[in-house]
Amino acid sequence: MQKKWKKVVRVVVSLVLCAAMVYSPNMPVTCHVCADYDEDLKDLNSQYDDLKKQQDAIQSQLNKTTTDKASALAKKKNLNTQISVTQQQISVLEKKITVLSEDIAQKEKDIAELEEKISKNYGQYKQRLAAVYRAGSPTALSVVLGASNFSDFLMQSEMLKRLAVHDQTLLDQLTSDKKELEDKKSKLDGEKQDLTSSKTEVEGLKKNLNGQLSQTNSQIQDIAALEQQLMSNKAEYQKKMAAIQAEINEIYKQINSTGSYVGGQFAWPLPGFSTITSPFGWRFGGSDFHTGMDISGGGVYGKTIVAANDGTVAFVKYGTTGYGRYLIIDHGGGYTTLYGHTSEILVTVGETVTRGQAIARVGSTGWSTGPHLHFEVRIDGVAKNPQSYL
Repeated sequence: MQKKWKKVVRVVVSLVLCAAMVYSPNMPVTCHVCADYDEDLKDLNSQYDDLKKQQDAIQSQLNKTTTDKASALAKKKNLNTQISVTQQQISVLEKKITVLSEDIAQKEKDIAELEEKISKNYGQYKQRLAAVYRAGSPTALSVVLGASNFSDFLMQSEMLKRLAVHDQTLLDQLTSDKKELEDKKSKLDGEKQDLTSSKTEVEGLKKNLNGQLSQTNSQIQDIAALEQQLMSNKAEYQKKMAAIQAEINEIYKQINSTGSYVGGQFAWPLPGFSTITSPFGWRFGGSDFHTGMDISGGGVYGKTIVAANDGTVAFVKYGTTGYGRYLIIDHGGGYTTLYGHTSEILVTVGETVTRGQAIARVGSTGWSTGPHLHFEVRIDGVAKNPQSYL
């Protein structure tokens, strides 16, 4: 009996040591980047939800219009904002698709590693059980009778206890790994569905964007509509214009033009478009003084605006009223240029730009009746006729 017991112990210990080389409960398969992916996806989903709310708010405003004329004006007024939000939605979803694709690839790798780990541990456990079965499982009586002395009995009893603990730990780990595997597969399926849904949504948004851009490309700045707005409520309009100029004047007070003027004539800021829809000076029967000139034309929306001369970006604002999204470039010696109503600004404050460099794209942000570039030239903050410097 003692011989049989020792044989069992030898077989079991051998198998346990072999299993221990494969199994280590302190070294589970983990994904070190999954937490980062989850955080990125959470942030992107939050950004997209915010943009969706903006689109819904715009649509809600459009739905409130009661007449065809009011509806047309509302759509025209909000179209640029819709385009901007749609472009942002597409950008966010494309980033999300990239993150999801990378996360899915990582999860598939983790699942393969976890399945391999489970397979090895389960195989080792089955071998151990088979060996014990073939050798015959020792009973408590066989341990007592097979021991040569009390010390031998204690040692054999401790061995049995450790084997039992190891067995239970291995079973617990296999159970835990199996649950982790099922959770990873479930999450993987969810992310694959999310990926497919996001790709479909991007395609839909791109179609919407093409439709929106198509509508905008047929528009130019509507000076008649601008004049009508002024005349319908002259006092309110002039109040708004005064607020814009007060804001601009305050901004120019903060701009410290550095160095001497870079020299030379200014380059035309909107290549390919030469229609001046509203020149510098008094307009609308002397009711409004225009501090710059407006350049527009069919298909102008989204076209590239360039720096009129070398300089440094002195100011950038992403506004919804007045000049909307606009920037100011300092050319030295008190000379500055302003580019207003843009749909996108491509430079940042403090950036050095060169004559002819792309700095923005044409839009209709702020108080605008159609896509155009509002271009100003100022010397020491005083507006000058741009045509004299081009």
